[in-house]
Amino acid sequence: MNTPDSHDLIKKYVEYATIEGETKLSGDYKKGNRMVVKLNNIFDIIKGDRQLSIYVLSSVMESHSVRARGLAAVDALRLGICIPESVKALEEISLREDIWGFGSKMALRIWRGEFPGKTL
Repeated sequence: MNTPDSHDLIKKYVEYATIEGETKLSGDYKKGNRMVVKLNNIFDIIKGDRQLSIYVLSSVMESHSVRARGLAAVDALRLGICIPESVKALEEISLREDIWGFGSKMALRIWRGEFPGKTL
């Protein structure tokens, strides 16, 4: 399988995460599930290459998509990379009064160990 270049991975990650977020709000869970599979495929590609992971996820955390920034921050925390940037992104999103704010608060609480036995 040919691995897409890093810019393509960034573009696709933002696109799929944004669509996945829209489907959460609209209730189109079938389409949302397809986007999650695509996001998981990108994660599988980058997780084995630390430099690629850092580049892709830190770039996505700078996107305009709140959903993409939040998901990239969680993925980075899962990999143990870009910790300060990830925490900052999730803390900023957690100030929102919507589902993305709530999800970011919960992700931070899980990552900080406030729910024993739970992991990101």
